[in-house]
Order: sequence, then structure tokens, then C-alpha cells
Amino acid sequence: MSQDFHGGVGQVAEGDINNYGININLADKTEARGLVSAQRKELHEIRARCEELGDDPRDVWRSVHAQLGVTTISEITAEQFVDARNVMKARLEFLQEEADKRRLVGKVLRAIAEKDAKAEMNNFCELSFGRTQLKNLQKSQLQQTLEYVQCFQPTRQLDVTQITPRVISIREFLVAHKQHAAALFCFGVLVGGIWF
Repeated sequence: MSQDFHGGVGQVAEGDINNYGININLADKTEARGLVSAQRKELHEIRARCEELGDDPRDVWRSVHAQLGVTTISEITAEQFVDARNVMKARLEFLQEEADKRRLVGKVLRAIAEKDAKAEMNNFCELSFGRTQLKNLQKSQLQQTLEYVQCFQPTRQLDVTQITPRVISIREFLVAHKQHAAALFCFGVLVGGIWF
């Protein structure tokens, strides 16, 4: 037995069909509404702040699209807005953390250069954190390192061979050493009187 159908076919089945009045209406399904302009604006503001921190704006959108399973911002629904905002805020926080770390690394490097304390800083980091490369430290560890370097007081031993006397003028000598100058003058008068 063969059956050929041409055109629309309502219900076709073999045997008994019992229809108990169940209607399935897919047309009542609510259509997802897109983002309103305020939501779009907020997402673009977060993206702009990410861009200010040096991030490529396309990468920001790619992370949102990958998380939500969409290909453009036009496909993001109002229900997905909170998720999109959370993804972008997480990226912004990460970028701010990285910017803070770069700033702290710069401060640490300037401080160790001023105090000539690279070896001491490396020892501190090795003992405290188990690593010495500043770029591998967390923000709190960098803050501790900066505090250590800023409080570090180098102990310098004076080498007698490196001390050079400062030459001062006669006037500075007379002002600074009045009593010595008077004694030297009297000694000169005494010696001059004996020899001449």
C-alpha cells in the first residue's frame, strides 16, 4: 500500500486517532525584545572604559558574544543584558587590576633604583612570596614589596680611601672656626716675632 500526498496534510496516521482537544499553539510564544537604548549606552560606556585601559574594543565584544552565544550586539536580548554587563564588568576589573599592577611595578623599580636595593628586594620577594619577578606577583604582594623598599634603609660603610676632603675658602674657615682662627693668628704672630 502506498500513499502519495501533495499539498498540506493535516493529520495523517494509520489506525485509530484520539484527539482529546489538546491544542499546541507555538504562535503565543513571546518574542524576545532587544536592548533598550539605555542598556546599549551602559554597555558602550563599560566598553569605552575598557578601551581607556588599553583593551581592544573588539576583544571586549568578542568575550560578551562568546559568553552569551550571539554574534552581534543586536542579538543580545534585554533578558541577557545583566549577563552581558557582568561579563564586561569582570573584564574591566581585570584590566584595572593589571593597570594597578603595572603602576606598582614601576613604583617599586623607581624605589629600588633610588636606594640601590635590588638584591634586598629580591631577597624579600624570594622569602615572602617564593618568586622574584615583579610581573608574576599579585597586587597585594606588590604593595608589600613597595612598602618594604620604601622603608628600607641602606647601611653604608664608609671607606676611608673614598673620603675626599672638601676645600673651603679662608672666609668660610674663619666664620666656622673662629676660635681656631684666633689661635692660629696668635701662633703666627708669635712665630713671626721670634724669627724676624
